[in-house]
Amino acid sequence: MLKLNWDNITILVVDDNTFMRNLVVSTLRMLGISNIVARSSATAAIEALSESRRNPVSAGFATIDIILSDFVMEEVDGALFLRWIRTSKQAPDRFVPFVMVSGAADQQIVEAARDAGVSEFLAKPFSAKSLGDRIVEVIKNPRQYVLAPGYFGPDRRRQDRPTSWSYADDYSQPEKNRRVTEASQIQVVHARSNIRTLRDDVRAIYFRPANRLRDKLGPNALRGQIDFDPLVIQAAENRIQEMVGDYAVWVKNYLDTMARSYKALVKQEEEPKQHIVNINQIAHELRGQGGIFDYPLITSFGKSLYDATLDTRGKVTDNRLKLIEAHIDALRVVFNKQVRGDGGKVGAELLQDIERAVRKYSEAPSAGPI
Repeated sequence: MLKLNWDNITILVVDDNTFMRNLVVSTLRMLGISNIVARSSATAAIEALSESRRNPVSAGFATIDIILSDFVMEEVDGALFLRWIRTSKQAPDRFVPFVMVSGAADQQIVEAARDAGVSEFLAKPFSAKSLGDRIVEVIKNPRQYVLAPGYFGPDRRRQDRPTSWSYADDYSQPEKNRRVTEASQIQVVHARSNIRTLRDDVRAIYFRPANRLRDKLGPNALRGQIDFDPLVIQAAENRIQEMVGDYAVWVKNYLDTMARSYKALVKQEEEPKQHIVNINQIAHELRGQGGIFDYPLITSFGKSLYDATLDTRGKVTDNRLKLIEAHIDALRVVFNKQVRGDGGKVGAELLQDIERAVRKYSEAPSAGPI
């Protein structure tokens, strides 16, 4: 393969989970990307980016080429961080490619990221290849940026074709084209155009900046295929598997923390909401991590527990406690017995146990205070 100058690319990694942040950084280094800025929160990332605009020497970097950010974070989440990037006057580059990383890859989450101006979405669990693919995508196929009422970011349409109403969508306007902006109402601004002013009569502006990331990769990026060497990808995958031992330590800590929160809920000695939130956040991390290390059952049980604890305001009933306990017990079995892959007979029995627990103990969410 042609040599590409990956050392010219600087990536910002933002994740409040130390293990996942280190995993992403380690995988990027294995892919040949050495210029990495890592921050433990969106707040810290915003401070660093703001400082880089004022004083690059003090910040330790001048330009961020790609941002990889977790979605679920305390204080400032990934969506708010992305909105700051796209709309704040303090943001050094509103056009920077932004890849959202999350174990919560539900449609609602993906759409929230899209509407905030995301470039690509990477669902956990991820592989070295899927991570590399997202980076290659924002370089090979950069989308135009759209400025329209209520939105600025990469074009949310992947295909250049109109979307029509169906009769079911709106019976009063059958088959009406939902794209109401005409070509005459759009102003296109190219990278090398001489346009210095924006028209007042337009409904949308399309920005088509130069592909500076491809240019940074060097002349070979213009002549050949932009991609990571398959041997490098395999080496990165091997490195991920080598970290399984470290992951086992993290899983034990997660389970111990959840068990403490569960016991506090049983004793009813403290404010229960924070313990439900704590269990929910750990479940979210587990749903995104297990599959990376060939523990898909941890991902499955983590997702189920995450769904079961989404309502943080609901009453802590006996049934709810039994449902949480069933999930923690199942996760401990997977961890203690090192149940990899689908787990065979043991895995099937555990899945059935959780399904029965969900059916038996699930309750309608309550809107009342706890």
